[in-house]
Amino acid sequence: MDPICSRSFTARRLGVAMLAVAATLALASCDRDLTPQIADGIRQQVAGAPPATVRRDVWDDVGHFYEQRMFAPRWVRDGRVDDARLALRVLLRAPEHGLAAPDYGEPDLSRELSDTRAIEDALAKDPAKSAQLDVRITTAVLALGRDVAVGRRGPATIDPRWKLRREPPDLGGTLSAAADAGELDAWLDRVRPRHPEYAALQKTLADVHAQGGSEATRDDRARRIALNLERWRWLPDDLGARHVLVNLPAFYMAVREQGRPVVEMKVVVGTPERKTPLFSDTMETVVFSPYWNVPDSIAEGETAPAAARDPRFLARNQIEILRRDKDGATIVDPASVDWDDEDAVKALAFRQRPGAHNALGHVKFLFPNQYDVYLHDTPADALFARQGRAFSHGCIRVEKPEALASYLLRDRPEWDAQRIEKAMHQDDEQHVALKDTLPVHIVYFTAWPDGRGGVQLWPDVYGYDAKQAAAAVGGTRRAASAD
Repeated sequence: MDPICSRSFTARRLGVAMLAVAATLALASCDRDLTPQIADGIRQQVAGAPPATVRRDVWDDVGHFYEQRMFAPRWVRDGRVDDARLALRVLLRAPEHGLAAPDYGEPDLSRELSDTRAIEDALAKDPAKSAQLDVRITTAVLALGRDVAVGRRGPATIDPRWKLRREPPDLGGTLSAAADAGELDAWLDRVRPRHPEYAALQKTLADVHAQGGSEATRDDRARRIALNLERWRWLPDDLGARHVLVNLPAFYMAVREQGRPVVEMKVVVGTPERKTPLFSDTMETVVFSPYWNVPDSIAEGETAPAAARDPRFLARNQIEILRRDKDGATIVDPASVDWDDEDAVKALAFRQRPGAHNALGHVKFLFPNQYDVYLHDTPADALFARQGRAFSHGCIRVEKPEALASYLLRDRPEWDAQRIEKAMHQDDEQHVALKDTLPVHIVYFTAWPDGRGGVQLWPDVYGYDAKQAAAAVGGTRRAASAD
């Protein structure tokens, strides 16, 4: 080759190479310039008030997520949206938990990311848009994560006495760690309730979605399972290695060890007008041959009017009248009471003596709580033959009181079956403290895994399914829809 031509060819090659290097440096320079600007945009967004469609607790999770990252973007990086698409896969798993991906803005985000070249070109020119998109994705994923962890709405929306008892995990921290470790697909499984019943209901829900047949039937079963998945999110992860579980719609009680029932029985629960409250507390005491201290509401509405009408009512039902003061209680002669004096009658207390006709039967089981609810025996054994057993004033009547007392006192050798039977039929009340207390959980599940891949369904005795479903329809949230 001619030397001049050779030099010209070499110069052209050198020029092309230099242009390529310059372009690479320019892109790198652009990246270095854009990342701080995106971070500044993210910092400004999360420092402000949450969008109208985003709950305050979710917005706090978003802030925590970015604080750990020094506000660096996570899903829109180097002008690319590959990680953003991975995050959207999390949203698409919402139905596995009885939730709906559109409630978290998934369709809008998917459409926005569908044209890769167009969105990446737009992001490369606009750091503010990158910051906005990154925050929207984080908000959507964390909104779903919080709903999976502790529920879309608290139980107080159904009954003000019903409290949320699960502590939320570190949602922002666990999401960041899962994303950095390439384990986003497993993140929802890490923050969901740990109870095996939750996982079993999830599996049943997936089977229901896959079934053929009537769409209406399928949708109804799926809806009921979803409502019950929500209620598991309100319970603490640790129910106790040993615990008492009372499921009101099933009219069922079990003492469970490591999640397996060791003592089971039917129960009678509160009527729809006098609902048994949903709560957890600790069993502490067995009371043999108990007095029944008549609650004020029953005394005023039933006992006192009956005594006023029938002078023999109190004696026939073994009920005593007490007048309480700072020095204690004094038994009052019914003949001395002016039943027409409402104020005087309201100052009295009533209690039923131990015996065969005592409303509490021969034993009660105390787990002190603000509702004055407890488990107890009953003389009305015939009620246990009924299918629906919502007949009490709020306390829980147990079918097999001897079996429950024997279990609770099994670590007290002196309390054998013979002594328990004797204590249950004496004239004096006797309190026996448990050596080992155990948690009591009063719950409301209308769907329960049957252990064979199916689900048992019970009537919505208190109407909580209906109220919960109505609240969900009325408050659908699009957590990521705000720009």
